[in-house]
Amino acid sequence: MPLARLLRTLAAVAVGIFLGTPALAAQGTGTVTGVVVNAENGLTLAGVALEVPGTALRAVSRADGRFTILRVPAGGQSVQARYIGFAPQSVPVTVTSGGVARVRLELRPQAVEIEGIEVVGLQVGQAAALNQQLNAINVTNVVAADQIGRFPDANIGDALKRIPGISVQVDQGEARFGAIRGTEPRLNSVTINGERVPSAEAEVRSVQLDLIPADMVAAVEVNKVLTPDMDADAIGASVNIVTRSAPATRRASFTLGGGAGLLREKVGGIGSVVLAQRFLDDRLGVVLNGSYLDNEIGSDDLEAEWDEDAGSAFVSDLEVRRYDIRRLRRSVGASLDYRLGGASSLFYRGIYNHRNDWENRYRLRYRLDDPAADGTQETRLVRELKGGVPGTDLARLEDQRVQSHQFGGNFILGGATLDLSFTVARASEERPNERYLAFENGDAITTVGLGDPREPRPVVSGNAFNDLAAQEFDELTEEFQFTRDLDRNGRLDLTIPLGGGRSTLKVGGRYRDKSKNRDNRFASYEPVSGLGSLADVPTENFTREGFLAGPYQSGNFATPTFLGGLDLTNPALFDAEDQPGEYLPGNFDATERIIGGYASLTQALSPRTTLLAGVRIENTDIDYEGFNFDLDEETAVPTAGAQAHTNLFPSLILRHELAERTVLRAAWTNTIARPNYYDLVPYRQVSFEDDELALGNPDLKPTKSMNFDLMIENYSRSVGLVSGGLFYKDITDFIYGYSRTDVLDPVTNTTFGQVFQPQNGASASLYGFEVAFQRRLIGGLSFYGNYTFTESSVDGFPITERATEDLPLPGTSKHTLNASLSYDTDRLSLRASLNFQDDFLDPDEGVGESAFFDRWYDRSTNVDVNAEVVVTPTTRVFVNANNLTNQPLRYYQGVRTRTMQGEYYNARFQAGVKIDLR
Repeated sequence: MPLARLLRTLAAVAVGIFLGTPALAAQGTGTVTGVVVNAENGLTLAGVALEVPGTALRAVSRADGRFTILRVPAGGQSVQARYIGFAPQSVPVTVTSGGVARVRLELRPQAVEIEGIEVVGLQVGQAAALNQQLNAINVTNVVAADQIGRFPDANIGDALKRIPGISVQVDQGEARFGAIRGTEPRLNSVTINGERVPSAEAEVRSVQLDLIPADMVAAVEVNKVLTPDMDADAIGASVNIVTRSAPATRRASFTLGGGAGLLREKVGGIGSVVLAQRFLDDRLGVVLNGSYLDNEIGSDDLEAEWDEDAGSAFVSDLEVRRYDIRRLRRSVGASLDYRLGGASSLFYRGIYNHRNDWENRYRLRYRLDDPAADGTQETRLVRELKGGVPGTDLARLEDQRVQSHQFGGNFILGGATLDLSFTVARASEERPNERYLAFENGDAITTVGLGDPREPRPVVSGNAFNDLAAQEFDELTEEFQFTRDLDRNGRLDLTIPLGGGRSTLKVGGRYRDKSKNRDNRFASYEPVSGLGSLADVPTENFTREGFLAGPYQSGNFATPTFLGGLDLTNPALFDAEDQPGEYLPGNFDATERIIGGYASLTQALSPRTTLLAGVRIENTDIDYEGFNFDLDEETAVPTAGAQAHTNLFPSLILRHELAERTVLRAAWTNTIARPNYYDLVPYRQVSFEDDELALGNPDLKPTKSMNFDLMIENYSRSVGLVSGGLFYKDITDFIYGYSRTDVLDPVTNTTFGQVFQPQNGASASLYGFEVAFQRRLIGGLSFYGNYTFTESSVDGFPITERATEDLPLPGTSKHTLNASLSYDTDRLSLRASLNFQDDFLDPDEGVGESAFFDRWYDRSTNVDVNAEVVVTPTTRVFVNANNLTNQPLRYYQGVRTRTMQGEYYNARFQAGVKIDLR
């Protein structure tokens, strides 16, 4: 059936059902709506299981604690609430035919006796998360704000790594991208309040998780099994960030503190605020919140590329890098909800995140020829400074922003619930006046010691390393980069209870319109009177004692003040030359339109067993425009292309309660992950300086997966959890970055040292299991832990030389482990946390023409500790310590001992005070 006809049919069915809902509402029934709150502090409770005894009518409270039960028989009834960690409650309610009855349930934390000690109220946030997991029909992990705050995590990425099956990739010591159950970041989605978030980076779909502070959210939901009403573009999982909603009572909380890292030993500040209040007889709820972090960070970095000759490995390129960075992250959020007559409401939810990185980089590069018979290598020794102008603090400014604004409403119409929303989301990255100044000695001779290939040791003959006069001017460039990603999304969902609450029919549709573009400019500058050598400009020695990447020297570089003070716009001083070959192939415009619809039926097969059956359909249209640059004619050649495909996603999800707090779930689902926009552009990016060629691939297909999941969970009254699950994914058309060496390019008739291009693999299978345990052990001692094992294999890499190899799916980390031990009293909280993730094949540039050239992201182990002391009922003092293991970001080539990158950050510390007023 063509898509248009199918969508028209789906819409007609929805309208017909909707128009019939007044009749379906049945005579003699009404609606019960209300809110569930914590009786001790007035905060709303999400995930509360509610029922009308004597009927099959059920509901679960939403993120704002509110709930609606339709088609309740008229007369005297009661609403019963069950919530782990809280005493159950039942309240009477009188229902009138066609009317709306309102109730308020106030649940009290339930004391639990463990080893003779009474425990109450210490795990409210954890209880909220576990109750949402317990009552969900799908496999999901939920982390509430209170639980996030129990770990020393600054951003959402760092908070996610505590969840089973999630590994992260870091940037300057903070988690930036997340891989879930062995699937790379592109195969997962990130949403805010259920709507997809655009990416601030040009070449990827993945969202920069370090843009969003951890203290800006109410909860994080990781949906590992997608239901038909969710967008299908998540093979590993969909991460939903839930922003704050107004509680039932007034709230004002503040955080103020500071921190520093051992590497640069500079102090920064942190702060946050949450203000919430209800007005107009509780009809209008308002939440305003903000977060601030000003952090002086940096890294010591070693990078290398390896080649081989007659079976012997040697270093062909070696870089010693120092980064000095100031990171400023600011975020503001607002949420408004207004309750209309009946049980309907309107809402606005907005969040704006802004991160600036001011970066100076000092790069010493050894460009090494093949070794001679005596082991020496002719070397181009290059010292390069990255900086900016006075308006960017003499540093390279990376200005990244992401924001989301959602408008909508929940309406009770007859016997149905109609949810509508419209969202505008925008992300951008801007890098103005990014300057590079390089000096080169092209006559150096180097011997690279490989006694420990983790730390190759270059020794330069003679005085070439320190002779600044021999370091002659090489190049001076300035670049302007701008990327924008804009989403406009609309959706509607119609939910109709049938059969006295034993069945629920849900239908809906969505429209997503995306536009993304990159607009860069690049120019080189030749000094009119020449800059001479490094000896002729102001310099500073940036060799640092105790360089964390090894005993390496950086030597003298031009200063950021000198570079930033150059007047490049003055033709009397500099000859400017536009370099379209450097930037035009990277510029592109892409648009994507997705039209989707779904229908699902949730059927109670018995009081303990529920089956959800549904289907989703999505039609995708992508148009893109870019440029190739004709090197011979020195002209830009526009390129364009398009893709269109329609996909059907059937699903079956079974939920069975083996006991009161023991749940078994089984699921069969189908999902998709679309290619990165830039990868589809048929671009050619040539770098003669680096001897590299990068190519787009307009023939890339979306990755598809058939998923099977089985999970069993047992929840204890003491707010604990024991769970175990299996998962299997049959993946087709996965995408990997293919790297080849010494390739003759027929267009330029040039042999490039490396050629990169994204390509489709045939198929892959991914399977594994995960277990989780969290429980209070004895007294105030608690344990939180989880482990995930993932195995993958690729069937037929389209690389002739490697067709018979048993290669893993790029991005699959075999082992991930979290363990946290905490001790809590009424005045003190102590926690030590460990996070381990195994190595994985880099999905972007990981697959080479042989195993020697494969690029691997190395395993990592992080240890964090934090403490909190209650000073008064409203005031707490906290101390956080991160990365106590000095875990680097590390890549290796082929084998673990052969370092490609080792970037070290050292430990970081924070301290401050939290004030919470009710």
